Amino acid sequence: GSEEENLRDLTRAIQRIYSSSLNPDALLYRRAKGLQDYDERMAILIQVVQGERFGRYYFPQAAGVGFSRNLYRWSPQIRRDDGFLRLVWGLGTRAVDRVGDDYPRLVALSHPLLHPESSPEVTRRYSQKFVDLIDLEENTFKTLPVSEVLGSRRYPFLRYIAQVEQDGYLSPLRTTLSGVNSGNLILTFDELLRRTDMAKLMTSILTLLESHYQSPVDTEFTIQVNGIDSSTPEVHVSLVQCRPQSHLLESEAHLPLKLPHEDIILSTSRMAPQGRVNHIQYVVFISPEEYFALPSTAERAELSAIISRLNTALAEKTFICIGPGRWGTTNPDLGLTVGYGDIYNTRALIELAGEGIGTAPEASFGTHFFQDLVESNIYPLAIYLDDKDTIFSRDFFYKTPNHLPQVLPGKKRLPDCLRLIEVESYRRGYHLDLVMDDERGRSIAFLDAD
Repeated sequence: GSEEENLRDLTRAIQRIYSSSLNPDALLYRRAKGLQDYDERMAILIQVVQGERFGRYYFPQAAGVGFSRNLYRWSPQIRRDDGFLRLVWGLGTRAVDRVGDDYPRLVALSHPLLHPESSPEVTRRYSQKFVDLIDLEENTFKTLPVSEVLGSRRYPFLRYIAQVEQDGYLSPLRTTLSGVNSGNLILTFDELLRRTDMAKLMTSILTLLESHYQSPVDTEFTIQVNGIDSSTPEVHVSLVQCRPQSHLLESEAHLPLKLPHEDIILSTSRMAPQGRVNHIQYVVFISPEEYFALPSTAERAELSAIISRLNTALAEKTFICIGPGRWGTTNPDLGLTVGYGDIYNTRALIELAGEGIGTAPEASFGTHFFQDLVESNIYPLAIYLDDKDTIFSRDFFYKTPNHLPQVLPGKKRLPDCLRLIEVESYRRGYHLDLVMDDERGRSIAFLDAD
């Protein structure tokens, strides 16, 4: 653009940053932290966008967010202190924002080639499908399908980020010529992690930063690989930001040795943090079947407003929230479009997925929404109903009385999909305890006597 256009865009961006300090979520967060009377100043930092030109587009070869401590281990062999990455192709916005039905590559730095997924088919399903970039010809930020960008011309870095699926197996690319069928490509970043010292370098960087911050850290970064055709390509890392890593309060979280099956309300072996929530009195439950049957976006938005009212009404109670798909998404077709200000009093956000419900829960570890949860000591948890070892008590969630009218009196119309379950109405004299045992790789909510 011209100098006048660039100055106009810059000043508008600065205005948006300043006005964001008055966002309701930000105001509620400061109030929850006792900072509403603190004279907090908003700062502006202007940075160069890291990347390189590819035809009409501009973006880095890879970007993401890294953590010096891995709070989520999907295999016992993963070492917590070696760190963790959320890695994407293109601008790092897809790694730090919770976006639609797309997924970053999750990298445990102690075992970088160990995927959370169990098969090539599942790896494809939960791989990155879209890329964020700058369209230089239209002078705008865009999100485009990976296949469209890769199909436009030969991409020299392709063999480092993608593998080809053939006959149920993933294989490295033997060529980067435009003749490769982009429909068979899956972004795995395995060759980047296998052919370079990127994982080792990121662990060293995160360890060094942690030692000087005197605290675990998270950092946003971009990757540039030089000498991609040589036998020893060189990785350059640009740090975009670094700050102390948010962490959940440490607590003893060991599952009872003997637990009667009839006392278990839900149980999952999906990735979970270490911790526990005791004496849960209420469960806010959104029925997946009825939620996705809501006929309009407006009705789903109204549901989010009622959840926000519940959050306020239950402020003095201990409660958890369970619902379909992704909490905090911007797309109501994929889950619940709530913000921090709608759920900040809950103690856990549990995502349900499975056949007929929607996309599998994603480890939101590293997104801005996740950071807000962690800093408020709200545990995120995922339950995939198709897992053979999952327990989900339908009697508890569907056959108990709905206490919503008593807690929100005067509301003429309440959505059928929203249920407020008082634990004692299921079994008198009992409450729920939620234990997330990272060492045993299992999370269980079970009934316990008052």
